[in-house]
Amino acid sequence: MKKIKIVICINDFLVGGAQRMLADMMRRLDTERYEPILVTLFFWEGREYFYELVPPSVPVYRLSFGGFWDIGSWLKLYSLLRALDPDIVLSNLFFSNTVLRLLKPLFRYKVVIVEHNTYVKKTKLHQGVDRLLARLTACIVAVSNTVARFTSKQEGIPMEKFRVIQNGVDIAALQAECDRYDPAEVKEELGIGRDAHVLLNIARLTTQKNPRLLIDGFALFASSHPNYVLVIVGGGPKWDALLKAQAKELGIESQVFLMGTRKDVARFYAIADVFVSTSTIEGFGIAHAEALACGVPVLTTKTAGPDEMIEEGINGFFISESTPQAVQEGLERMVAADLPAMRLNAKESAKKYGIDSTTTAYEELFRDVLNV
Repeated sequence: MKKIKIVICINDFLVGGAQRMLADMMRRLDTERYEPILVTLFFWEGREYFYELVPPSVPVYRLSFGGFWDIGSWLKLYSLLRALDPDIVLSNLFFSNTVLRLLKPLFRYKVVIVEHNTYVKKTKLHQGVDRLLARLTACIVAVSNTVARFTSKQEGIPMEKFRVIQNGVDIAALQAECDRYDPAEVKEELGIGRDAHVLLNIARLTTQKNPRLLIDGFALFASSHPNYVLVIVGGGPKWDALLKAQAKELGIESQVFLMGTRKDVARFYAIADVFVSTSTIEGFGIAHAEALACGVPVLTTKTAGPDEMIEEGINGFFISESTPQAVQEGLERMVAADLPAMRLNAKESAKKYGIDSTTTAYEELFRDVLNV
């Protein structure tokens, strides 16, 4: 039986939840039926990447686009696609989605794109591009029901074009990795008191992740809870400096730990009492699902993805509005709750977000797209 050749294309393979999930999925695709190939379009020196997570059997092609009008990179991508001759292109993020669909008339491949978020600030131009290129798209995968409804309405694309496939987490591997860590030892390594309670945020820090609101809210909470610390994993020098200055100004710098970009996220889930997210938008919330899988209850803004994932008072709570006072109130509710019971509920609720189910759903989609 001829294998189905799938080019998985994404803007970059920087350290991030979507990149980790794609690597996990590539490891699980049925190798007797599918031949995955990874193509990334941007590469920046000095950044942290997840290429080492890609299975050795999967070919990786790294391009270095300098922007949309980088003709040389367009020609390289065209030549690469001619040589690979894929059956399906699975594309992620706007730049990749646009480029691969514009090239579609020159090739026989079917295009499947993935919408990862509710892009409330997407320009009218970008919306128009997506609406026009939907005609060249076999299917649009939305990572949550909310993302599907939002994108369909925003861009005027019929819901029939969408299929919801939630992102997945390698639950068994993540739990095993968490279990390998001794929380007391990890706290000591990080300079956190052994008796301190840990509020954790993990994200590739951007404005939409709203970390400044998190620190403002934590400052209000910390004034009456000196035995709690806030650990933020993600970001980089720019964000570290901004958030460090903010914490110092609020007088909580000794209770805020900025860890920068890290690949060993299980180390931090292992010490966390509560996972906290103040994002203005999400699409699925892979870090939320990872936290639940590790038995960490979640306090989050009610964004796409978490709105389907969190059961109020069962495995977490929602922050009622994007204000420091609401964050403080949410933290107060969380620490007053029955956290041992919520930890058990968190693990149970995470089972529906396993990477095996996600992979199976994509394999079914590939067969449907090709009518095989």
